Amino acid sequence: GMGGMGGMPGGMGGMPGGNGMRRPQSQPQTKRYDTIPRGTVVSLKGLVGAPERNGDQGIIQQYNPSNGRYIVLLGDEDEAEQQQMSVKPSNLLQHVHVRIHDVKSQPELNGKTGTILTWIAAKERYNIHVMALNKVVSLRPANVVLDTGIVGQICGLSSKPELNGKWGTIKNWVRESNKYDVQLSASQVIRIKVENLRV
Repeated sequence: GMGGMGGMPGGMGGMPGGNGMRRPQSQPQTKRYDTIPRGTVVSLKGLVGAPERNGDQGIIQQYNPSNGRYIVLLGDEDEAEQQQMSVKPSNLLQHVHVRIHDVKSQPELNGKTGTILTWIAAKERYNIHVMALNKVVSLRPANVVLDTGIVGQICGLSSKPELNGKWGTIKNWVRESNKYDVQLSASQVIRIKVENLRV
């Protein structure tokens, strides 16, 4: 009977080969879970070579896998002088929508939606514009729930440090534990605390 058991892993081993029948190569682009989606509004930060551009807003055009940079279209849509710039992910801040969660000191904020304006590295807080209240609040990442589908960078994981610096797509927010399920690739999903993912 044991020999039969030994045959099992072999059978299982055949599974990935079976999946390969779908031939993802035939598609021009396999779906990536680690790149910021086209059309995302971003601003530039931490540029050393062109510091005068820091704070400029633009829109993600595409990701260039060969150099790991994003093509960003800078300038307003109605401006003639729009220009493209190739930018490292570390020099981008995504102005994405968020929901405020579990702020003990300002409970009136909880459940409200807002947009990330800036990240203040010195204080480890986001500045967020809250639409309903028309004011800007400064909050820790743990109180800022990013929308499903947003791509963020993993940081501060002590349990799996090898994942720090990787990017993934939010699949789901688990309210009870204030964690995300983050999809890193077609086959890998991890569950991490909300504060361990940054945009």
